[in-house]
Amino acid sequence: MVSKRVLVVDDDATIRTLLTSVLRRRDLVVDEAADGRDALDLLRQHNYAVVLLDLLMPNVDGFGVIDGLGTALSTPVVLVITGADRSLLRELDPQKIHGVVTKPFDAEDLATLVGACAEIKSRSSFETMAISAMIAGGPFLAWLNRW
Repeated sequence: MVSKRVLVVDDDATIRTLLTSVLRRRDLVVDEAADGRDALDLLRQHNYAVVLLDLLMPNVDGFGVIDGLGTALSTPVVLVITGADRSLLRELDPQKIHGVVTKPFDAEDLATLVGACAEIKSRSSFETMAISAMIAGGPFLAWLNRW
């Protein structure tokens, strides 16, 4: 069973702090990483239900983290958070990521979705994750598993 643990990966400390705060209010265990290298280290140490992942970061970027998910202890739900151009988003592997959240975003709406994903992931198979999109809704996940 995967715990309701979430990893927030973003080089912007303000975004990390905001997301960590709203997620912890939903009784989630939240870890933070300022770059992809730190994220990969944490993914090898902990089982995460959900990873919120920025694409454009120093050291190892979000694409590097996605490529390195095979070394993680578990297979988390990966939601990419980005302000990047849509052309860059086409490079994402839909087999490895489960949604795209564009900046700016509503932190409370995102936290609701993450909480639903973590809850479902903690008690059932990964294939049921589409249900979480119906629970939380929200226009920012229109790409959820539909690439």
